[in-house]
Amino acid sequence: MKKTNKIALLLIALAGITITSCKKDQFVELNTNPALIDIITPEQQFMNSIIDMHGDRFEWYYDNFRAIMPWMQMSTPLNGNSVTFISDAANFRNVRYNNFYPKVGGNLTDVEQLIKKLPADEQAKRVYQTEIARIIKAYYAFYVSDVTGSIPYAEAFMLRYGGTETPKYSTQEALFDLLDAQLKNSVTVLNTPQSAAQTSFGTNDLFYQGAVDKWIKVANSTRLRMAMRLMKRDAAKMKTKVLEILAAPGGLINSAADSWVFKANATYADGGDWSANGLRAPKQVVDFMYNNSDPRIRFFYQENLFSQTNFDLAKAQNKIAANAVFDTRRFYGVPSSPDVSASPAFANFFNNISISVVNSVGQTVTQTMDSLSFLQPRLFAAGENGGKGMNAFPLITYADVCFMRAELAARNVTVESAEDWYNKGVAASISFYDDLANKAQIVDRSGALSYVALNPAEITAYMAKADIKYDPAKGLDQIIGQAYLNFFKQPNEAWAIYKRTGMPNSTSVLKLEKIIASGTEQNIPRRASLPFPAPTNLNYQNIVDAYKVMQADADFGQGPSDINGRVWWDKK
Repeated sequence: MKKTNKIALLLIALAGITITSCKKDQFVELNTNPALIDIITPEQQFMNSIIDMHGDRFEWYYDNFRAIMPWMQMSTPLNGNSVTFISDAANFRNVRYNNFYPKVGGNLTDVEQLIKKLPADEQAKRVYQTEIARIIKAYYAFYVSDVTGSIPYAEAFMLRYGGTETPKYSTQEALFDLLDAQLKNSVTVLNTPQSAAQTSFGTNDLFYQGAVDKWIKVANSTRLRMAMRLMKRDAAKMKTKVLEILAAPGGLINSAADSWVFKANATYADGGDWSANGLRAPKQVVDFMYNNSDPRIRFFYQENLFSQTNFDLAKAQNKIAANAVFDTRRFYGVPSSPDVSASPAFANFFNNISISVVNSVGQTVTQTMDSLSFLQPRLFAAGENGGKGMNAFPLITYADVCFMRAELAARNVTVESAEDWYNKGVAASISFYDDLANKAQIVDRSGALSYVALNPAEITAYMAKADIKYDPAKGLDQIIGQAYLNFFKQPNEAWAIYKRTGMPNSTSVLKLEKIIASGTEQNIPRRASLPFPAPTNLNYQNIVDAYKVMQADADFGQGPSDINGRVWWDKK
């Protein structure tokens, strides 16, 4: 388990930016002691910010693996979901909020303030640095607000610089406008030549090594993602913003090379709380992917243990019937609905048999024959069980942008070709996960390397399937389903697209289950449970006032702790 305030030492490899988990104590001291802020550089604090965006493994353990992914039918525990898995609000800890305050937001504010303390000629060289830091800060504020609603922003993070210790909250509506304007301004500045040659973040920029054109595309793409959240709340405003963004200077993320992805060495995420080990593949998604020969199935999941060799051994050892026929299908998932996974009809999948096998050193050992698939653990923690591959944490990828543009076209918000962007998105997503699986050095159930490279013909064959080949009559449904699959490594976006569109569902092209527990259909949570502040909290009144404003919207739910309530953009 990761200890508090341990910052990773960054190493720049010739093949790309990577991270090890070695501690860098001086960064810890600089990050926690306000008296020392003057001796850290803007570049170092910028790097700290990036590390902090991804460095809290509790977000994966609690918020993703134990909450969003089961809710969104992206995984199940070993023996299926319990009847209380949705109602247990404690699963979702909203780690992102505590990561923003004070770490990510504080560090990015430091970058700007450190630059302001430099001599005027040095400030003039760091205009672009300030805007790049603002882009990340705006993105992360949006990410926090996405499940929280109102948050402190405009007055936050400034206490050490003479600001208030009781920052007021911005409503989500006001925040979205503020962030959009901030990102738009950053694009304008980054597109404007400066009087002084600009100092680059260089290798301290663990995303793009200071490439300004990439950051412009990130800012525009973030604006597009935010704009689409307005769909149910203000469709006209969304359209206006979308058309403006598509025409924005510098453009959007438009290739795999543009994708906004954090990459790190194996030891950055080496199991433990990062680990997806023991999490089962979800039945409905596995069935859809298998029936359509989706190449990503072997990158997302591990085959079960019923290989031809093990099957023959089981038969020879009288563990299965002599007339049993080998099943060439090796991918099977667990129903997400507790009642279905616990039903007698599915019980046989949990009834494993054991056989005797000879291991790699010639010893006879007992092998339990598991017929169900697991998530591919190294896709989430490349350092799992001594792995040496690379971790990747996507924020906005080229495939993401393709699917956004496809959806907007299918909704007639734009005049672009929905089919063209859909086809690009599917191909980009498959290629993206092929690359991730290769670099993560994925393994089979025995721990042996199992990566099989993508053949371009697989994409062609997949795109010809009836459920996959673009059909305008069901095009929007297909786009949402493929975007959902693409968000395998971005659970928040899978959750968001469901909240925004209601898909995938039990009647969509990619059919998910109705979640039934003890005979009752369950509602999928919509937001974080918001804790009520203690009266001793210095910002008590502002927090209470913010909650009152949110509660004035009937969609907010029964109170701050109601996970079935909705944030502002998630209008019924």
